[in-house]
Amino acid sequence: MNKSLSVLNNHPHIWRARDQRQSETKFSLGFPRLDKALNGGVASTGLVRISSLTGMGELSLFKQVICQHRTHKLVVFINPPGLLQSPWLENLGLKAQQVLVVKPSSEQESLWAAEQCLKSTACHCVVLWSNAVNQKEARRLQVAATHNDALCLLYTPPQQQASQLGYPKADMGSDSQANLSNESDSTLPITLDIALKGKPHALAVNIRKQRHGWPKDNIVISHRWTPDNHAIKWAMAHNTLSDQALHSVS
Repeated sequence: MNKSLSVLNNHPHIWRARDQRQSETKFSLGFPRLDKALNGGVASTGLVRISSLTGMGELSLFKQVICQHRTHKLVVFINPPGLLQSPWLENLGLKAQQVLVVKPSSEQESLWAAEQCLKSTACHCVVLWSNAVNQKEARRLQVAATHNDALCLLYTPPQQQASQLGYPKADMGSDSQANLSNESDSTLPITLDIALKGKPHALAVNIRKQRHGWPKDNIVISHRWTPDNHAIKWAMAHNTLSDQALHSVS
């Protein structure tokens, strides 16, 4: 029994709060308070899930991560909810030659494309929009990313229900359903799981789960995400890449 407990205690996947912070490469998000809560930033490899509404600055929040320069590495956008524009990407710090847009016809094709891109070793970051990811699919993406020095950002709608995550439905009250959903979320084998909520000129970030760290709620950061005339004027003035179409695959 003691030997079994010793083997379990020394397992590398078991994290203890009393342990010193393990060294791993992190990408800063550029927001000191959030970086501190994430023990230095976002891990450079693995699967990161972001639960968020569309168009609230969810991509801009990760622009320093997405635009990390790695020689001859691509950034792939799979199933984006809108049309990506070259001037906007240029403003983020990406060149059209670095970007590939994939538009699959189904959720399964999206997940397959993301896994293949991660395994190709040609991608620095894969940005995927998906409505439903279960444990098996999340594990495949996590393994593909960590084994090939890549990062996968998975954007999902807020407050996914347990049924969307591939878990059996149950007849229970709303409180019990919420608890089941939270428990199901926490069991996904991913590096980081966060939820975003928009506020006037700010974002509230809830860290649901992070590797080698604790969950943390309501981290409010100043973040200008509301579209205005300034953004439109900037895009029109800097639209110098109109003749460089993004590489797109359907």
